[in-house]
Amino acid sequence: MLAEPGTPYARLALAGLLGLAAAAATIGLLAGSGYVVGRAALRPGLNAIVGILAAVEVLAFLRGPLRYEERLVGHDAALRALARWRVWLYDCLTPRVPAALAGWRSGDLLGRAIDDVDALQDLYLRTLLPVAIAVGACAIGTAAVGFILPWAALGLGIPLVVALVVPAALTWRRRGDEEMAALSGTLTAQVVDALQGAPELLAFGADDAALRDVEALGRRSDMLEQHHARLAALAALVIAGCLAVALAVVLALGVDAVHGHHLGQVMVAVLPLTVLATFEMVPGVPPAVARSLAVRASADRLFALEDVEVPVHDPARPARLGPGVPEVSFEDVSVRYGPGLPRAVDGVSLSLPPGGRVAVTGSSGAGKSSLVTALLRFWPLESGTLSLGGVDVELLAPHDARAACALADQRAQMFAGTVRSNLLLARPDAGEEEVARALRAARLDAWVAALPAGLDTPVGEDGVALSGGERRRLAVARALLAPGPVVILDEPTSGLDLQLADELLQGVLAAAGDRSVLVITHRAAETERCDVTVALEAGRVVLPQA
Repeated sequence: MLAEPGTPYARLALAGLLGLAAAAATIGLLAGSGYVVGRAALRPGLNAIVGILAAVEVLAFLRGPLRYEERLVGHDAALRALARWRVWLYDCLTPRVPAALAGWRSGDLLGRAIDDVDALQDLYLRTLLPVAIAVGACAIGTAAVGFILPWAALGLGIPLVVALVVPAALTWRRRGDEEMAALSGTLTAQVVDALQGAPELLAFGADDAALRDVEALGRRSDMLEQHHARLAALAALVIAGCLAVALAVVLALGVDAVHGHHLGQVMVAVLPLTVLATFEMVPGVPPAVARSLAVRASADRLFALEDVEVPVHDPARPARLGPGVPEVSFEDVSVRYGPGLPRAVDGVSLSLPPGGRVAVTGSSGAGKSSLVTALLRFWPLESGTLSLGGVDVELLAPHDARAACALADQRAQMFAGTVRSNLLLARPDAGEEEVARALRAARLDAWVAALPAGLDTPVGEDGVALSGGERRRLAVARALLAPGPVVILDEPTSGLDLQLADELLQGVLAAAGDRSVLVITHRAAETERCDVTVALEAGRVVLPQA
């Protein structure tokens, strides 16, 4: 069984008991109905059957609420467990992003985070509970038949065992569940890639090829589904055959017992109806076994994430940063993104003193942004020392190292929400005046004032309603709102005209106040506003100057 800390086993046990009670009520209801019909045929008078009629009415009344309560408690337990699984997945992904999962497709990760996690709820609702209730109901039904006619219990028990075991074994030995789970993840990745890249695919006429890839995955998935459907039909046929055998055997034994004066005539109607009620839960077992295979495949895909090595570890006893603005020091730092790849940063040394302004410039791919990934502990150092306030970042918890920095990233991720919500992501308790100052520094105040709903204007999925320049300036305003004492601006003026770029940089440096500012830019003119400029080429420092 898939183990997860905090799984609500008590609620699952209660759901199982409620389901078993509902199954017992069904068996009692049909058996009692058969008894009423048999007794009524003999015309004994109402007084003779009033007790059993009352019992049948009570069972008929209880059956529905018991079934409802079983579903309610079972779903409550499954959803509670599912919430814990989502937290577990987030805790699993956080230390591995971005370095350890850089080669993973976003659509595949999305499929694992949604489809595979959702599949885990079926472990409780569509696997454990149906099997447990079916086995318990079979035991109750067999005991009831044995109570009425002892040797008829064998006539029911053997077909029940065959109906439970053979279809389950056929289903368990089926193939393709792991492939189905992998196909689902790949299909999700393909669809996400196609949707995100739709404009480029259409512009270059590559949309047909992308659709063919998706259709090929769909056809393979359909083939596996058809194979599973054939096995399900065979399992249903086996169960139907076992039911027919059980009915025939029990009814024959009952009739023979009546002729031998070992059983009352009324019980001839009770026995087959008890058999039918007992078999009612059996058809749910093969789908439960099939679902368990799918759950296992999904769990394997999730646990594969846990097997990915964490690139940046928390120290056993994290050090603490002192108060104030820390000095940032790179000493002979090297960063490599993978075995066999060239160094993105190769022996770089630079210093950002408290309250200083340092510019790092260079061509695309020179290693400028790699300095940021190292400082934020998104990627481990291959060699060298990187310190904040005199403390080696490897002795700091990653959260503390990142909290010291306020980043305006060149990719500038925007979330589907309003301008305000994207700004307050940096500091939820920021006041209106603080937000206004950040917008003025980023030269966005006039733009926000012209929006139809001001700060409450939606930006769309991934900021689709924003231009490239608006997105970058919004990221800069967000960084200014963040409390980190070190402000990092990664290509903040890319895509802006020269005048606006100069005004933006001037406003940001002024608004930063006593905080340190690290400006990463490819525009040489912007370095004039900084105290120190460091030029990189192929990951190496080629021009440090004051």
